[in-house]
Amino acid sequence: MRTVLALVVGVVLGVAIWWLGASPAWAAALAVPPTAFGVLVTRLPKATDIVWSADPPAPGSISTAHASTLASRLAEAAGNPRRYEERFQARLARLGIDASEMPDPKELAERLRRVE
Repeated sequence: MRTVLALVVGVVLGVAIWWLGASPAWAAALAVPPTAFGVLVTRLPKATDIVWSADPPAPGSISTAHASTLASRLAEAAGNPRRYEERFQARLARLGIDASEMPDPKELAERLRRVE
């Protein structure tokens, strides 16, 4: 559709030049370059369009918050083994993770602090 519009504008431009007194050959010769440019612009891919979007979020901001929260909860659970068994091991079991193969809560909390 836009290509047809560019061609129509080229024809109108040629007719306008001819109406201003140029010979038909000169009118066509002068109307061809802007028409060709218009057709070329309509054929370009959408990569030339401006994309209005927000900046991407800072990398790792969400994972850092989750890691610090989990690290503090694991540090609390390290002082209370029953809490570790009730909360973390049960949740890990629901995820299909064998908690017996996990390191102890203190070591796991320290690893998560290093992720921050």
